[in-house]
Amino acid sequence: MTTQIEKFFELFKRDIKTARLELRILGPTLENAELVWNALKNEKLDDFKYAPMVDGGLPKSLDETFAMMQRQDKWCKSNGVNFYVFHDGKLVGYQRIFYWESNKTLQFADVWFVKSVWGNGFSKEIHEVLEKIAFEELKVHRTTRQCMAGNIRSKNSIINAGYHLDGIMRDTNLLPDGTWMDHLCFTKLESEYKKL
Repeated sequence: MTTQIEKFFELFKRDIKTARLELRILGPTLENAELVWNALKNEKLDDFKYAPMVDGGLPKSLDETFAMMQRQDKWCKSNGVNFYVFHDGKLVGYQRIFYWESNKTLQFADVWFVKSVWGNGFSKEIHEVLEKIAFEELKVHRTTRQCMAGNIRSKNSIINAGYHLDGIMRDTNLLPDGTWMDHLCFTKLESEYKKL
């Protein structure tokens, strides 16, 4: 008999296509780290202050990128998946998810996109496909999303996707400039998904 966590990995630990995007599983190899580093090395730190990937924000070298990928892979061993997002064959973003079997919850965790693709609705497209698999095939009870309070683009995207603001964790995020920011926690229940 297949356990729920085995079913989670069967459904999600694979490359997934949306209408315009490919979500690929990339292991922490130097070759893959170079691919990620090439996508990020010309980005501006200020554009990524809401998506801290390593201490101080963006990785500053290929070695830091490789170490970041190794940490992310380790975090996901027991119940998570790291997706690297490609558009027209080019790496443009990242999405991590976790499955919490004890309360049948799929958690959308870290997400980022290079600035050149902001405003294209890629996050919405990814979440719609992953939610469909989660609610209809994995049979989760709820999905969760979160963002920093100052990240208005993410906050609006989450609310527009039908999520409910459950709470605010005060001064949870230490930003690269040394300031603290609140963290917003959202959920969508299975009953709410079915109404959409």
